[in-house]
Amino acid sequence: MKQLKTGDIANVRKQLCAKQKYLCPICGSSIAGGEVHLDHCHDTGQIRAALCKVCNRNEGKVKYAMRYMAIKGHAVWKNPIGWLRALADYLEYHNSNPSGLIHPTFDAATGKQKPKKRTIKKRTKK
Repeated sequence: MKQLKTGDIANVRKQLCAKQKYLCPICGSSIAGGEVHLDHCHDTGQIRAALCKVCNRNEGKVKYAMRYMAIKGHAVWKNPIGWLRALADYLEYHNSNPSGLIHPTFDAATGKQKPKKRTIKKRTKK
């Protein structure tokens, strides 16, 4: 394994873009002439690919949110990739609404989630 120097990043980014046919491997959008990020693992430093700005930013946010919001020992911590695959399968399966039920906070007429009703607490004078 070779550790890059900061000055090598531009060349490696160009090589990866060409190898990927100038497509983001996550969303498939063109990364030719756009803002390209050299994606790497923050745990190991290993370079993965050249990503578009949006995918690079969201990959980091998703991973951070998964770990930040999970309890240690949960599947999110033990196997984050497996958990994401399971989540994708779950969402895909339930996209057809196999239960046939609609949650009461959803307005079927507008096709939108109903706004939350806020309760305002009155302040008491001391």
